[in-house]
Amino acid sequence: MADSSFDVVSKVDRQEVDNALHQAEKELNSRYDFKGTGSSIAWSGEEAIVLSANAEERVQAALEVFKEKLIRRDISLKAFDAGEAQPSG
Repeated sequence: MADSSFDVVSKVDRQEVDNALHQAEKELNSRYDFKGTGSSIAWSGEEAIVLSANAEERVQAALEVFKEKLIRRDISLKAFDAGEAQPSG
């Protein structure tokens, strides 16, 4: 009887995430409902992405834009953990 085994390796393509981030950034800069809200999205280190805006609901809306871009690039949202919103200083 042959033993069988397999390893499941799940890695996120960083280049695809970077492309999704830049697409989201473009959309945040061009959409009317984000004008004047100070909304931005950027890498923070190697594995973290920071979203910022002047209101929590704008941060949530920016997160939805980013998620939409990830989904369009076939990147699973299970690979991401959205932390708690924190006021900036």
